[in-house]
Amino acid sequence: MMPAVRCVRCSHSMETQALAPSCRKCGSAVVIADSDVVPVSRAELDDLPPGVWRYRAFLPGLANESIVTLGEGATPLLHAERLGEALGLHRLQLKDESRNPTGSFLDRGSTVLVSLASRSGVRECTCVTTGNLGASLAAYCAKANVKARISVNPNTDQGKLFQMLAYGAEIEASSAGSPMGGSDPHSLTVSAANPYLLEGEKTTGLEMVQELGWKAPDVVVVPIGTGGHLSMIWRSFVQMREAGLLDGSPCRLLGVRLEDGSSRASVPRRRRGPTVRGSPLVELEESEHFFLSKAKRSVAESGGAEITTTGSQTLAAMGLLARTEGIFAEPSSASVVACLSEAMHEGYIRKGETVVCVITGAGLKDTKAVSRLARQTRKVALREGIAMRSPAIGETKLAILGLLQAGPGYGYEIWHLLGSRRRISTASVYQHLSELEGLLLVGRRGFIIAQGRERVVYELTKKGSDFLKMMDRLALPSRMPGNSTRSTPSSD
Repeated sequence: MMPAVRCVRCSHSMETQALAPSCRKCGSAVVIADSDVVPVSRAELDDLPPGVWRYRAFLPGLANESIVTLGEGATPLLHAERLGEALGLHRLQLKDESRNPTGSFLDRGSTVLVSLASRSGVRECTCVTTGNLGASLAAYCAKANVKARISVNPNTDQGKLFQMLAYGAEIEASSAGSPMGGSDPHSLTVSAANPYLLEGEKTTGLEMVQELGWKAPDVVVVPIGTGGHLSMIWRSFVQMREAGLLDGSPCRLLGVRLEDGSSRASVPRRRRGPTVRGSPLVELEESEHFFLSKAKRSVAESGGAEITTTGSQTLAAMGLLARTEGIFAEPSSASVVACLSEAMHEGYIRKGETVVCVITGAGLKDTKAVSRLARQTRKVALREGIAMRSPAIGETKLAILGLLQAGPGYGYEIWHLLGSRRRISTASVYQHLSELEGLLLVGRRGFIIAQGRERVVYELTKKGSDFLKMMDRLALPSRMPGNSTRSTPSSD
């Protein structure tokens, strides 16, 4: 028997055996209706094996043999000593959900949903995704011997796409907003709003409180995303208080949103062409805000607040988190670090409070974010005293610098312009650009969508501009200090 569900919009309650239900009155998303939690004590929970299924008293009923698990949950709550010192928060904690099997908090939900689906005889799961949801669903379907059919958005990052393929999912590229599949009773269509997926996600909060000795932190900082994860964390605190497991009052929730268009870059063009823009740092599941109203209510009930951070702040926070705590988070995850300084300034967080930032996913899943983070080549200390020679500035590099002097451009565009003067491959052009970045003569200005692909826009730096001015005055072939005066095509 499946539990009753309640609409998040009109509050209509209903009984249903469907695994992907929606409200019969208004068609909105639903959550599991409030019900009595199976009585359980702290000691009993402490004695159970760690992981999502430790909290089965708070989850839909399943026999042990029906559970499909990859060892999700039991993620560490880490004291962020160095990051906290940098920010002035000495009781800062990180709930590192990137340690889950597929690198995302969504694994908590997938174990619950796929377990129920497998028990119900579902033979195929379908969904539309740009990343984490598809990767997580594909992994658990593989474990359960359930076919996964994933319709990916054209903007799906390669890292997440490779995950889905590795798990054996059938992939279809589509810009449509509706999943594949039809009315087959043995096929389940999954979205980020699935109530059973969300029930698993609430174990983030359950686990956090247990790790803190059955006390809630003062503040929990969570990406808003769809609103589902944030809402479920609050639901977990309420349920624990009702079950007598939580000492004191629940915490304040701080929901973090990436500013719309925050990564946009305005790049002057020297001729007609595509519009330069930054790519969104959120994926499709996070742009479909199924639970925004519920998330707003959860934040208000907690006495918390919503806060906005920009794309540039978030990318800087990715680097800071990695350098200080050894955690490489994807952009939506790093937003919880990016907002901390402003949250303190606005009084949402006070010094001396216990603050938990939920790191929802791993950075290596988002190769576009990795490329954004690597803004410039850094010096590398090589072992055994082998020196790295800086590349010579020859005719091709001078030609590239000359083109960028006229205005910013992207690699393929530069290759096309150079092609009218010399024979050169696109790979060589990108190699030259990389070497010019390493010499700090060229920098990255923004991103552009051209010919259906995201491309890096390069610009001349002040050092590059000064270099060209010097070359004009000297009117001599250039060589960087310490380089051989002999030029070869490969180092040109």
